[in-house]
Amino acid sequence: MARTLKHLFGAMLLLPALAHAEIVQRQVITAITAAPGSGDVLTVDDDTGCGGRQLRVDAASVGLSEEQYDVMKAELAIMIHDRNPVLVRLRTCPAPDLAGADAIPVIHMLRGCDAHCADGKARLYLNHKLSRSEAMEQARYALVLPLPPGKTPGTWQVEIYHVREGEPRRLIGQVNDPDYLRGKLVGNYSMYYPHGQVEMQVEQDGRGVQEGTQTLYYPDGKVSMRNMWRNGVQEGEQRIYHDTGKLNEISQYENGARADGLVETFDKDGKLRTRMTQVKGQTEGELLLFYPDGTVESRSLYVNGIQTGPSTSYFPDGKVQRTATYVDGKPAGESVEYYPDGKVASKRTHSDHFVLRSEQRFSRAGVLIVHKLWNAGGREEGALRSWYADGKPRQLIEYVDGERQGWARHWRADGGLESECRYVADVVQGECNGASARMSYTEDGIEPLMPEP
Repeated sequence: MARTLKHLFGAMLLLPALAHAEIVQRQVITAITAAPGSGDVLTVDDDTGCGGRQLRVDAASVGLSEEQYDVMKAELAIMIHDRNPVLVRLRTCPAPDLAGADAIPVIHMLRGCDAHCADGKARLYLNHKLSRSEAMEQARYALVLPLPPGKTPGTWQVEIYHVREGEPRRLIGQVNDPDYLRGKLVGNYSMYYPHGQVEMQVEQDGRGVQEGTQTLYYPDGKVSMRNMWRNGVQEGEQRIYHDTGKLNEISQYENGARADGLVETFDKDGKLRTRMTQVKGQTEGELLLFYPDGTVESRSLYVNGIQTGPSTSYFPDGKVQRTATYVDGKPAGESVEYYPDGKVASKRTHSDHFVLRSEQRFSRAGVLIVHKLWNAGGREEGALRSWYADGKPRQLIEYVDGERQGWARHWRADGGLESECRYVADVVQGECNGASARMSYTEDGIEPLMPEP
């Protein structure tokens, strides 16, 4: 008989109406009596998760027909006689009635005990945000009910734990209502990683308004961020740290927003990395990057958080490495890169529409080794030419609107012609003279390509 009841109760889990069951508890039912109106009242051995030792049930609440409900009641009477425990599931705790008396919670599932009946504690299962109840099978966190009184009068202690990671704690704090979902976290609380290390500590006042220090931690226990709050908004200094424990960034907040003024960031060794001024959360004016020894690595200008104006990068010895100009965050005009000895390594020119139009590359001896052009649409145009470091020609490819049009020639380092092909609309015409490989310019210089079939 008990096996039949367990099977019947287990099947109830498949009913759509039970998809959001919330509070789960093992109970031993000691009596069943008819409830006023309809249904029945069950008396149980232990306090329920909602308080008290009574539960209501009827055919509709457990998703059964009246005939099925009568069968369940008959089999339940046998379990009551034998004091066999059952698993009870409630959707929520009812609010007290107008007279202030506690209403009796309604059962939404009964079934025979299984692995979830390890103890008689009632558990409220919660979603990943701890903000609403969740079906036991999908829940990430759980809270043991009923809540014990907190240290502060008028509060109840909360200890939420991870369900899937072996029940380490997730949050410790207190709420201002015995029903966690109706209450609000008041006073200080702490949150924890699945392995038990503290993740965040928050200071609040008795109203549940953030007031004081908020501290976040890396999983190894080092502080990742510390900031200040006043009357529910961020106010004052904020410090962010690397996982090495070294300071990453210092900034100031006013009325919940980053304050205008100087912002500095630091590398993992604690050395100054950037310095900038921010206005309304946007970089404004000069942004400086630094090498670990404190010398300037680059300087650039920003307007409303967008790079605009000249930009200069430097080698560690202070010599110029690159100069460029930006408009609305994109390169414009000429940009030049230099070798450490000050000689020009490359020149690039961008049009008014930020399209790359020309590029020249030079050897360390100052010899032009690559020259390439693009049209206003950003496609290759004209002759791509490259030279060996001694100035002898290396490659010539003629382009029209991104397609090879004309001759493509490649020379050996000794000056002899290695290959020669003629193209029309990017298609080779006839046989290529010389070596079978034709050549194409790449970002790194010259690269052989297999001939087209």
